[in-house]
Amino acid sequence: MTIVLFGESTGGRFERGVGQYPTVGDEVHFVTSGDLSIIYGRGPTAGGLTIGSVASTSGIPASLDLNRFVSRHCAIVGSTGAGKSNLVSVILEALASAEYPSARVLVIDPHGEYAGVAPGRSTVFRVTPGEGEQPLVVPYWALPFDELLSITFGGMSPANEAAIRDMVQDLKRAAAAQLGNPPPAAAVTADSPVPFSIRQLWFDLDDFERRTFRTVGGQRVPTEVEQAGDPQALISNVYPIHAPGAKEPFKNPSPRGISKQLELARSRLSDARYAFLFNPEGGYAPDVTGAVEADIDGLVASWVGHDKPITILDVSELPSDVAGDVVGLLLRIVYDMLFWAGSLGISGKEQPLLIVVDEAHRFLPEGGDSSCHRILTRVAKEGRKYGVGLTVVTQRPSEIDATVLSQCGTMIALRTTNPGDRSRVAAAFPDDLGGLVELLPSLRTGEGLFVGEAMFVPSRVRVRLTQSPEGGAEPKVSTRWATDPRPDEHLYGQALRNWRQQVKE
Repeated sequence: MTIVLFGESTGGRFERGVGQYPTVGDEVHFVTSGDLSIIYGRGPTAGGLTIGSVASTSGIPASLDLNRFVSRHCAIVGSTGAGKSNLVSVILEALASAEYPSARVLVIDPHGEYAGVAPGRSTVFRVTPGEGEQPLVVPYWALPFDELLSITFGGMSPANEAAIRDMVQDLKRAAAAQLGNPPPAAAVTADSPVPFSIRQLWFDLDDFERRTFRTVGGQRVPTEVEQAGDPQALISNVYPIHAPGAKEPFKNPSPRGISKQLELARSRLSDARYAFLFNPEGGYAPDVTGAVEADIDGLVASWVGHDKPITILDVSELPSDVAGDVVGLLLRIVYDMLFWAGSLGISGKEQPLLIVVDEAHRFLPEGGDSSCHRILTRVAKEGRKYGVGLTVVTQRPSEIDATVLSQCGTMIALRTTNPGDRSRVAAAFPDDLGGLVELLPSLRTGEGLFVGEAMFVPSRVRVRLTQSPEGGAEPKVSTRWATDPRPDEHLYGQALRNWRQQVKE
């Protein structure tokens, strides 16, 4: 038997830390119910979240210290089917209780699992919202320039990238003058979250490639437009077709050579799957001059400023190639808004925010350098100073960034069978309790090891079942396959229409 000394009981009260060590020959006693009550039975305290019961006792509740759970960050790990979604749902239900009317929790939900959690106490945002849900929009003009360029145009040569950066900066500076409280022009860069018309940018770039020239007074000047285009409709100007050889009209002598990138941009801007980004509802889409009806403050207020404690951002319908950048953008918008709020009532210090990221290995891969990776790493390192907590949930802790995992003061480990994952969990366990990972493969579903800041005593906890409907749970195969008759085959036609229209029914 290997024993790790963790704490001692003095006067009927258990405290962490050992003041007097046992010596060889001291008596060892079986633990009694009274002893367990002293060790674990601190009872629900102010600022505590009761999420289940201590597995080795009879009826002693297990509570998380809310202050430390949020401010010191938390990692929830476990294999598929170990009970992670149930645990997250239980935590969200506890936070949505009447005890915390001003709670503020933002959940990144990649699979649409948590829409049914705390009904009436949560708001769900989705690209194609259902009844009672809100549309998820993320305006492209809030993206940093490099990410916007990558999503819209793809790869560019350094020279073209620099030219387009200057054009974006000029468009933003011109549009900034229309804002209610315009910033100084010198403070506006291509990375500033200032509205501008990307359709006008596309039109100007396209127009430069299509121009033809004629000679006037020994100099080449652009020919007249034969048919005017429309930036908002992505219709190009039509010029006289260049003649062969050295005859007028001449081709553009110095095109940028970005025809393929312009076609990709036209496709993206008109693709319904990207409408949430390039044509956002609610007045966030600029006109050709860059004027908007709604600004970022209204967007952040709709996400974390409403009167419900839980916000679910369902990102399951985002195109996979931009999902990471979009999630990174919306988290950066929220974090920077709370950061610059300073001492205002909406700041993180006055009203803390908890960010819950499910399937975190998708957004925080080891060695990654995406916008999402950068903002989550920033939150993990400095968020507690500004009232922003982070909870990462993953089934592959071996693939998640080690820096972020090391910043999590609380570790909740459910059943984990992969040896690589167990070794990563052991390295992240505080209090020299890495030996507990030997228990991970034998844990029951819904049972986990809770160690760290938010759990006073390292405990094996049986998590209670969530009260929410099992909307995101796995289908019951035996029940579904026993259904007779089979579903109507004409439903495949409806599914195809839904696919083409990008709408679920």
